[in-house]
Amino acid sequence: MIFGYDDKLELFKKLIKNDDLSHAYLFYGEPEIGKFSFTKVLGNLLEGHNAGEEVPLLDSMFLEAAEGKTLGIEDVLRIQEFLYQSPLLSKRRMAVVNDAGNLTREAQGALLKIVEEPPEHSLIIFIAGDKRDLFEALLSRVEKIYFPALPENKIRSGLSEFFGVDKIKAEKAAALSFGRFGRALMMTKEEKKHEEDNDDFEAELSSDILKLYREGVSKNYRILSWLLERQMSIKRYKRYNLNLKLQKKVVEGILKK
Repeated sequence: MIFGYDDKLELFKKLIKNDDLSHAYLFYGEPEIGKFSFTKVLGNLLEGHNAGEEVPLLDSMFLEAAEGKTLGIEDVLRIQEFLYQSPLLSKRRMAVVNDAGNLTREAQGALLKIVEEPPEHSLIIFIAGDKRDLFEALLSRVEKIYFPALPENKIRSGLSEFFGVDKIKAEKAAALSFGRFGRALMMTKEEKKHEEDNDDFEAELSSDILKLYREGVSKNYRILSWLLERQMSIKRYKRYNLNLKLQKKVVEGILKK
């Protein structure tokens, strides 16, 4: 799902409807803004699906470099082979190059030839943080679409309205997102996961405490006191970034003694 770029969505809906798309675009802007998600929405629209549907895309190819790697001539040949095939459901075959700054000089030169003489049904979308990630010759031959940072209040309302994030958490994530909706959403998901891990750990502690209590309070007095103190600390600081793995390791070590 994308959020905050309704104007761009309407523009591309119109271009698709009128079969008036260019053969090549550059989507650029800060990381975690929603550029890559937007290309998946385009893939859906091109194949006749609803924008937010989770469906396999038969006429779309998404390419990005592995961490620490670049995209070279072999990757361009894969794109070329894909684009020269006839579409199955769409009027276009779409190749998306994520983090286009990872393209080698040779790869960009090869892509320039494809962009200059594109296959009839082809659509290439480059995604980058900055226009300067593409060499000038290639940059001059693509349509440039800028994705700006979003206002804090828009991110806050989007988190609450579309993803059910409560007001306090939405405000916190929006303030720390630097205008990036994707970043804000990821932060709320990580916080939710952290809280779930906390809940699981609390349940494990409660079970251990109950077991030791049944074995005898006098016998297990010291361990019980320590575990109860630990449990209260977790409850008290539940909203903070406790190192749960370390907490569990410490508790397991104590119980083995």
